[in-house]
Amino acid sequence: MADLTQLSTLTREQLYELVWSTPGTKLAAKLGVSDVAIFKRCRVLGVPRPERGYWAKLEFGKADKKPALPPSLEEKFARQAATPLPASAPLPTESAALHPLAQQFLTAVKTAAISYDKQRVHLRQREFPEADISKTQALRAAQAFHGLLNLLEPRGVLFKRARGHYDGGGFRKGNDDLHLKIAEELVEKPQATIRRRSYDSSGPSENKIAGGKLTFTVNPDRYARTAEKRWPESEKLPLEIIVSEMAKAIIGHYFKLQEERAAEAVRREKERAEGEIRRKKEQAEEAIRQTEEAKRKHADTLEKAARARQEDLLKASAWWKIHRDIEEFIAECERRWTASPGAQLTPDQQAWLTWAHEVAKSASPFESGYPEATSDGTFDPTTVPFGGPYPQMRKFPQPPTMPDMPAPVVVQQSYGAPGYSPEPKPFPFWLKYQRR
Repeated sequence: MADLTQLSTLTREQLYELVWSTPGTKLAAKLGVSDVAIFKRCRVLGVPRPERGYWAKLEFGKADKKPALPPSLEEKFARQAATPLPASAPLPTESAALHPLAQQFLTAVKTAAISYDKQRVHLRQREFPEADISKTQALRAAQAFHGLLNLLEPRGVLFKRARGHYDGGGFRKGNDDLHLKIAEELVEKPQATIRRRSYDSSGPSENKIAGGKLTFTVNPDRYARTAEKRWPESEKLPLEIIVSEMAKAIIGHYFKLQEERAAEAVRREKERAEGEIRRKKEQAEEAIRQTEEAKRKHADTLEKAARARQEDLLKASAWWKIHRDIEEFIAECERRWTASPGAQLTPDQQAWLTWAHEVAKSASPFESGYPEATSDGTFDPTTVPFGGPYPQMRKFPQPPTMPDMPAPVVVQQSYGAPGYSPEPKPFPFWLKYQRR
């Protein structure tokens, strides 16, 4: 399975240097991915790749010059966002041709049915902005839409159809949407034309008419109004200025998102670098701890070997004493059986003496070849290699008449003593270094 982690962490500059310094197959093997994955990553980041036959031409000095790394989409947008927009956007005249999308929007509004308020069209099509406007304002709305498209499309902000089936379209850059709505508010009729409501009237909207002023709204969340921005048309805020202000706000919105994501990427990279440093430090500390633990175990093993050889000597001497006591007891038994004049040993007594001598013989440490001066005596701990092999030990069984060996004395500070701090237990490695 390909490991895309290393490839995804490369910056544009790093990936650019790699693809122009190492052939694709070798680079893929080095990163542990396929050459197709490298191609896709270059396409996403906008990194140019060598053409087919480049490395063969380079070997003979006939390759074309390496192209410069073009600016990224974010860099291009930042430059375009820095380009000042006019304070007032010129709108097309009634006879001028509209942007194709604005022309389709105009046609959709003019052919749509009048809504229940008998004043406006409620347009909810995925390909166009959401619109609640009268047909008399359809051209002005389309002209304003035309001006927005002409200002935003060259800067990489495109109008796209809605993702849902019941929403209007909106502006999109990358995966970020800004829903656009064009509305015309209803206003009260003049007092002289107000009709008294009757029981069979359609509702309070019968005494209202379309106000003739457009209100433009953009919102990153179609169903929440916390980040909504509105531009109502007025005498002080004509349509030309609204279009320019909206374009500036939309570009500023996407530029702010881009800056926030760049800052977030820097923060994550910093956290990753700090985590890598911390992980290496912890691994170094763990390696030191394991080394110290190995040294301690090495010293403990040597100490146990020296103590075991001393115990073997004491046990061997105790078994030798038991051997001699058994032999003396056997001799006394034989002396007593033959004490009477002319007394001779019976077959059972002979058999018992043979068996008893065998038992006495097995108790002698000399039967096991003890002592061997080169392997049963003292040794120099400094000559023992770290990690072994360690000195051999006889490990004689405890003689039945021999008291238990005293445990080695370990000097420890008591609780409450000045400077006392108990040695902490080693932290489990698997728990301390879990996969993140």
